[in-house]
Amino acid sequence: MNRVRVGAAAVLLSFVAIAAHAQPPADKPGAEQKNLSRFVGTWKMEGTLEPSPFAPKGGKFTGTETCSMFEGWHLVCESSGSGAMGNMKSRMIMSYDRTEKTYRYFAVSSMPDAERATGTLSGNTWTWTGSMEQAGQKIQTRFTLVEKSPTVHTFSMEMSMDGTKWMPAMKGTSTKAGS
Repeated sequence: MNRVRVGAAAVLLSFVAIAAHAQPPADKPGAEQKNLSRFVGTWKMEGTLEPSPFAPKGGKFTGTETCSMFEGWHLVCESSGSGAMGNMKSRMIMSYDRTEKTYRYFAVSSMPDAERATGTLSGNTWTWTGSMEQAGQKIQTRFTLVEKSPTVHTFSMEMSMDGTKWMPAMKGTSTKAGS
């Protein structure tokens, strides 16, 4: 009986070893992840919120964002700042969806709703489109970030209630700390 168990175990181990060698090598991060890695580091942000459904008061804001790559695949950032809407904190993930061939963005903050968007990169310009609900009203968003250099980028956000008429909501500059 023990011979049968030992023999069966040996056959099973052989199959496991063959299956392990038959697996394709794990994918490695590619150009899309390299694009995301350009945001790794600590960034100082400053800008202006325009009066809008998102920020009825408008006004200046400042903040800090620290980003790192998670397992080489995904950019994870933690932000804090203050301005016209008070103090704010957020956590964000940017990733590349290989199936859909688009960038993905997901964020949670000290505000009640999560944000998600899809993005594209053309040259040094990132464009993110998404939607959110504010006070029971669906708002479409468009966020544009332009990399001016490896240590400076400008950004702007526009909002639309109907997807055709866009209004400015925010603009600013991020500078990599230590630059």
